[in-house]
Amino acid sequence: MTKKQFVLFTLIGVSLLSNISNLVAQSPEWSESKRKKGIQVLTRPFAGSNLDEFLGRTEVDASISQIIALLTDPASCKNLYHQCKELTVLSGTEKKSVVYLRNGAPWPVNDRDLIMDRGFEQNEKTLATIMKIKRLDSNARPTPSGVTRMENFEGVWRIIPQTNGKLKIEYQAHFEPGGSVPQSVINLVLTDTPYESLLNVQKLVEEGKHKDAKFDWIKEPTKN
Repeated sequence: MTKKQFVLFTLIGVSLLSNISNLVAQSPEWSESKRKKGIQVLTRPFAGSNLDEFLGRTEVDASISQIIALLTDPASCKNLYHQCKELTVLSGTEKKSVVYLRNGAPWPVNDRDLIMDRGFEQNEKTLATIMKIKRLDSNARPTPSGVTRMENFEGVWRIIPQTNGKLKIEYQAHFEPGGSVPQSVINLVLTDTPYESLLNVQKLVEEGKHKDAKFDWIKEPTKN
């Protein structure tokens, strides 16, 4: 190798290391906001937004189908999702659908609503199952008077089989509420939404709600 080639390769190596370091630096780490009753809530900055994203996680002794049934039950608006006032399936199937959601907010903040795409996927090897939810730019359902349509919402529920036979449940999301919302309300939403929703999942599992649910497109882990 000539001296010129050596210098060139050295410069390329330094450049690659610099780019990797920049990527790492641009990926903010999660910080814990709450840990209670077997539930952990984390938040971190979200690129291009003034609002953090949240991540809640817990473990439950349930089947994957039971959790899916709980997440998609028409009564889940009242029984599971925090601050939910209405959750209506506008079209689609159990596996993939278009849904209308309206969430309550403390006075004097307006309620928020959105139309979103909701779909499930399962990894054939690990059996980890996810429910993706994302805002749709749609007017399939008009916004009621006194309600503000959210500018953006994207989230995912993860149902991950563990070696101890339980399921890890994760709820991660980021949203742009639109309009004016006090920071104090935003802070409550970032913590309370994942915490209260996962607390409700725990409660419903303990009560045996949808314990016998089955979906032909879901494969369950083998019990030891």
